[in-house]
Amino acid sequence: MPFFIDLYYELAFSLNQLKNVLHILIVALVSQIAWNQESKNVQLLDVYNDTTIFLGVEDHRYSDVWAFRSNGDNYVAVGTTEGTEVLLVRDNQLTKVAEQPGAFSGYTVVHRDMKTYQNYLYSVCDEGTSTLQVFDTQYLPDSLPKVYDSNSFFTICHNIFIDENKAKLYACGPNDLGMKVFDISSPINPILLHDFNNVNYVHDAFVSNDTAFLNCGAEGLHVYDFSGSMPIQLGVLDFYANQGYNHSGWMSPSRAYYSFIDEDQGTKVKLCELSDLATIQIDELFAPTEYQDYTPHNVVLLDKTAFVSYYNLGFRIFDISKKPIKEIGFYDTFHQETSYTQNGAWGVTLIEEENQVIIADRQNGIFLFSVPIDILESEREGTIVTSNPFIDEDSRILPKEYFGEDGIKFSVFALDGSRVYFQESLNNWMNIPLTLSAGAYSFGIYDSDGELLESGKFVKAN
Repeated sequence: MPFFIDLYYELAFSLNQLKNVLHILIVALVSQIAWNQESKNVQLLDVYNDTTIFLGVEDHRYSDVWAFRSNGDNYVAVGTTEGTEVLLVRDNQLTKVAEQPGAFSGYTVVHRDMKTYQNYLYSVCDEGTSTLQVFDTQYLPDSLPKVYDSNSFFTICHNIFIDENKAKLYACGPNDLGMKVFDISSPINPILLHDFNNVNYVHDAFVSNDTAFLNCGAEGLHVYDFSGSMPIQLGVLDFYANQGYNHSGWMSPSRAYYSFIDEDQGTKVKLCELSDLATIQIDELFAPTEYQDYTPHNVVLLDKTAFVSYYNLGFRIFDISKKPIKEIGFYDTFHQETSYTQNGAWGVTLIEEENQVIIADRQNGIFLFSVPIDILESEREGTIVTSNPFIDEDSRILPKEYFGEDGIKFSVFALDGSRVYFQESLNNWMNIPLTLSAGAYSFGIYDSDGELLESGKFVKAN
């Protein structure tokens, strides 16, 4: 009898263990499905997260990011609670190659901002007794020497922007007042040109050829010409729909559009056509469908596409080429439960020539994404077969016309009609598999109901 009792308990224990294992697998599977459902039309390449960096308020480590090029390589500068780090972006990976401590660091550091001019990286901090720091990038990836570190102009500064064509640095909110403009034609010898106090506070700025779009918080958006000895106001937008705290913005390369963000829960991203700065107005508002509970933060604008860091919602992509503006891609970088609406995705920057977008998540690190920027900015419509007729591992069939749709399916067929490849995913493009033999193929693009949307042919070379 004891034998059967022992056997009974052994079986019960084994079944219980199996039940626990199955539960773990189910939870893992559900979590993976949930993660997959929170991304669309972007490919995550790498995440950098240094957990040794000192934790700040809301358990954050990171703030802003800025991509730049030096010695033929791509890099991204990262602001942390401790200082400025530089990551090498190579082979779809992020690798830390340099770091420099800030003049002030620690738990209370929330925001550090960086920009580049020539081979110099400029960095400021908005907390403590900080400084303007300048680092020489020409020795990367081996070293990043500090060549300037001074508080002679300010001790804190919220943001900086550099008008590279005019060799001018715009320091926003220095010592919590207005804005200062510097001549940096001698990069490590900044000369004060303007102590701008036409508004109480400039939170951020985008400047191109002396035309400055100033984000002035409660005072709205102000546009100034800084080409002369005295700034001249070109336009002002201080009362508008869905208004909040005017935070930051970006002008498109063609200078046709300007987009800005109000840093308040439930506000949408604004888009302005720039036909007349004197009467600048909002032409479109756009946001994710669940925007009421979330807060946008920063935007980088191209001529057809807007890339937004949307705090707790993560990375969002919008097609601004058609009206109404449509969200066509996203990736949720922040999965923690929190009642604070300004955690998560803070900074956004592009390496456009590599079709890469970089997001800084305050808590979760630096995310490197692959996004078909060249296709999104292309004038061509419909399906695009890249590198045709020479297909390689980087080639993709991308149905631009259907880019924002869900449930797109792809099939590749051999000449005899047999299907040799099938893809169904949240990415609305198809990478040509290297396993295909050399030869001619046809492809089909289908909607979620299996209806053929478009077809074509391509040739895979040896």
